[in-house]
Order: sequence, then C-alpha cells, then structure tokens
Amino acid sequence: FFSIRSMGRPDGKGKGKGGGKGKGGKGKGKGFAPEGPPEYMKTVGEFLHACEDMMVCKLILAPIEVPHFNAGIWTEEKAKIGKVDDVFGQINDVMFTVKTEEGVSASSYKAGDKVHISTEKLLPLWRFTQTQKPGGKGGKGKGKGKGGKGKGKGKGGKGK
Repeated sequence: FFSIRSMGRPDGKGKGKGGGKGKGGKGKGKGFAPEGPPEYMKTVGEFLHACEDMMVCKLILAPIEVPHFNAGIWTEEKAKIGKVDDVFGQINDVMFTVKTEEGVSASSYKAGDKVHISTEKLLPLWRFTQTQKPGGKGGKGKGKGKGGKGKGKGKGGKGK
C-alpha cells in the first residue's frame, strides 16, 4: 500500500503544480486501524507445511489471482490467521507464505486446511505476466515536434 500524495523528491519539492514543501504527514497520524474481517472472502489456498513460524500455502484459485502482499488471511469462520508475507513459484504453481498473528501457531494447522482472503486483495495473473512494449511512451499521438520560430541566439531586440 502506498500513497500517491507522499511521492516526490526527498526534499519535498516537485509535488505537483504548487511546488513547495507541503505537510507530507510526518509522524502526525494514528497509523492504520486494525483490519476487521472482510465482508466477502474467497478460498485462496491450502496449507502445505509450517516453516520458521510461517505457513507455506499453495494457491488454489482458478483462474489464477495473486494475493496482495500484507493482505489478511482468514479462516472460514473469519478468524484472522495472519498476513501474506511472500509469493513465489512458477506461473502454473504459485505458493505463498503467511506470517501468523501473535498467538497463532503455524504448526497447529494440518496439511490441506483451507485459508481465505478478501476478494478485494487479489490481482489477476496477467498483471505480472504482460510484457511492456519497448519505448514506454506509447499513446501520446503526433506532436508538433521541436524547432520553429523564436529559438535563436541572443537576447531579443534588433541591436542597431
């Protein structure tokens, strides 16, 4: 998760038309509110095994949708298990790890147990596999080009 408002140069300049430093929100917030159980969930994967207090799960969604990093992972009863820590594997065999919440033990789950995610925390696979065209400046249309009048040397006037 990132905020477009916080983007810009490190010195605070260049954040849009007004320039200026702006407020930037340095340390003045209450942080993120705890995430409650989602209204709509999908079964995203099944537990394979525990590894260093984390859960290793296999993605079982078809068509393949990839979970967001730090997205909440839940049981079917909407009890929070933890957050997605990493996504890895081949395109047709995707796996992910879940960093468990405090008080939740990864070893307490059995192989094959289903885990769930909010439907809003999934991205389609094509977002990761689509190749970009070289050049990167597509869609601009024809411009007027450079050159034209008024680009000579010197500082105005005829100089009699």
